[in-house]
Amino acid sequence: MTTETITRQPSVTVMRLLDEELVFSPSYRKTYSSHLAMALAALDNMGAAPEVLQAVFDAHASGGAERRDDREQLDEHLRETVRDGIAATVRARVPALVDGAETALFHPVIRLGYALDLGHSGQVAAALLDWERRHHTLPVTLSPGTRRLADIAADLAAHPTGTWPHTFDLDGIARRAEMQTALTGVARDEHTLDDVSTFAIAAHIAADDFITLHLVTGARAVRTVSEWLERDVAEHLAAHTLPAMAIAYAAVGAPPLLTPSELDVVRSSPMPSRADIVELATEDRDPHVIKVAEAALAEEQRTADPLYWFAAARAADLVPPARQLLDQT
Repeated sequence: MTTETITRQPSVTVMRLLDEELVFSPSYRKTYSSHLAMALAALDNMGAAPEVLQAVFDAHASGGAERRDDREQLDEHLRETVRDGIAATVRARVPALVDGAETALFHPVIRLGYALDLGHSGQVAAALLDWERRHHTLPVTLSPGTRRLADIAADLAAHPTGTWPHTFDLDGIARRAEMQTALTGVARDEHTLDDVSTFAIAAHIAADDFITLHLVTGARAVRTVSEWLERDVAEHLAAHTLPAMAIAYAAVGAPPLLTPSELDVVRSSPMPSRADIVELATEDRDPHVIKVAEAALAEEQRTADPLYWFAAARAADLVPPARQLLDQT
């Protein structure tokens, strides 16, 4: 495996389809998130052909997609974004949202991250509006200290098996006394964003779960959005993302994180090529596969950490789960 630097300009096709996507609701059944805009952006970032982008869009459009019920609000947001510019709009609106980074399992912030990468004013407006309308904060209280997410994870994993049942009820997990205790004395500083990213990939490698893949894509998006914010606001965003990471980890059962030596085994295992990963990821029609593969490859470029390459290969089903790999060595 070799690290490649991939720099792409958004295609004409993806920008057109993202314009057209704005007629669709960002959610359906008022609960679940539409992944169309995010999947289109991730596919384009991985170099998918125009016909692939069009096919994904057409499948969504003909598959019972819901129309927006907030078009007037979106138009107001879009006028603001065009008038003031993307950067100024993000700096003006995101500070009121940072305490709900985990809103809808990170989907609004993920959508915003992709929109910012592409420089698409309409999608920036849509992501901000979605984040505002579904804004949700977890019921937790953090006290300052020096403990990191790995310390919190060790506390959570030390509880007896069955303490943490697999659930999407993150509020319920947040209210647990065990969680409140684990979150006591958490460090919130200039290293928190890196702590969040490092923990997200470690948790996903350990759990190999639908929920933890959102930690990888969420951490990537939080980092992207942070680059557009004033420093103090970016630090607040990272600080509010931190408990969401711990709570989501508990929601998948808090499996013990792999040890440093086990992670090194994963890092040194044979990996498929980037081309092979991209080929399978762009052929897949599960937007979660598309997004986590793209986000992991992007994070591998940023960090040169093979764990991200492994996560992208795992998303494409080219390698076994890390624990199975370790059992085979």
